[in-house]
Amino acid sequence: MGTIHTLRGFKLAPKADVDWCEVRVDLLPRPPEPDLLTGVKKPLILTVRREDEGGGLALAEEVRTELYREYLPFVEALDVEVRSLSAQESVVAMAKKSGRLVVASFHDFEGMPSLRRLRAIDKAARDAGADIVKVAAVTAAPRDVAVLLDFLDGAEGAVAAMGMGGLGRASRLILAKAGSALNYGWLDKPQVPGQWQAEEFAALLRQA
Repeated sequence: MGTIHTLRGFKLAPKADVDWCEVRVDLLPRPPEPDLLTGVKKPLILTVRREDEGGGLALAEEVRTELYREYLPFVEALDVEVRSLSAQESVVAMAKKSGRLVVASFHDFEGMPSLRRLRAIDKAARDAGADIVKVAAVTAAPRDVAVLLDFLDGAEGAVAAMGMGGLGRASRLILAKAGSALNYGWLDKPQVPGQWQAEEFAALLRQA
């Protein structure tokens, strides 16, 4: 998965050796024209991240709703935070009706939640219509990686799990090989600590 969060990312994406791309509307300097999305020629996940979970803009919920609706016809999946699923209920329903996937994401930039909490997050997300539950949390020690592996191993549906911080890069390789459904890397420049360059990551996964 290659993440597009700069305008240059749209130029790199069509030739990038990745299966999917994520478009981070909240990090782009302006909302992209639809032809930029269609020009990627790969399945797209649309993300309009809320600011307190790593978003680049303090967007009102209504504005995020309109952006999701505007770009829905051009993408294969939407990424909505678990805590926003209720507020974005109409968007989730629209995505499901049109056959798009719903990725429900949870981010912890301070540490690693307990396995019990992750299980509760997973259940709440699936009850609200999530097809894939995505968890990103800080992996500062081996035990943190172990929590994500246990979460991935016992999940009842598709899960994307990834670490950030000190063991972020190592954890992403391990979790991808263990079955993480979505595995992200950057196309233009790093976005969060612990990320791989997307094509380098894809090549390592093929060799592992």
